[in-house]
Amino acid sequence: MKVRHWLFTLPLVFLIGCGETDEATSSEATEQTEQTTDEETTSSSEGSESSKGEDTSEGIGGSEEFEVEENELGISQIYMKNRNLGIEEKIGPIIFQIDKVQTLRLQVASDFRFMFDEKKEVTIVSFNVIVENTSDDTVSFHPNQARLVTNTGEQVDADLIISEDVGGEFLGKVKKEGGVLFHVDSMPAELTEVRFVVEGPYNDQFNKIAEERYEYTIDVSK
Repeated sequence: MKVRHWLFTLPLVFLIGCGETDEATSSEATEQTEQTTDEETTSSSEGSESSKGEDTSEGIGGSEEFEVEENELGISQIYMKNRNLGIEEKIGPIIFQIDKVQTLRLQVASDFRFMFDEKKEVTIVSFNVIVENTSDDTVSFHPNQARLVTNTGEQVDADLIISEDVGGEFLGKVKKEGGVLFHVDSMPAELTEVRFVVEGPYNDQFNKIAEERYEYTIDVSK
């Protein structure tokens, strides 16, 4: 039951930076940064020397500070986020939106490494999608089985375990919203552009009712 609970909450963990809590989190981070800056300014030169080499964002590989989330899953450093992608397209009877994206570096807790091919660290690219069937007919569409192609040459399938159930059969005028997540080997700072690739919808007779494939190129640079 413990693992099942975390599988359910994972997309919320990875997308928290894209939600309405951003302003509060950013405010807290700013206050902490200002406090840290004041302390560093008043510290002695000897103390400064002793702190050289320490990097709060070592997992990401940069020198700037990042928002850090820690929970039972592990420690995640949020690299970039965009809450206003504004991608929307009518795909047959389906209205498909990708409105948020976030990248982060996750140091995976040992109990959950089985979910990430036993890797100790992974980069997560997460999207919030909204899917609405505007017809009374049954339509099948699977954005949670999309593929991601990165500027670094990786091609990966969406992780069904940690993505939310935003695909499948839409029995009439149904609307679903949730996270579609991918984990990649590249560091977040290496990612500048990704392509979200999803197959078109089909009806209950397994006939395509729109184009075969849809691709969305998304800027994920900081």
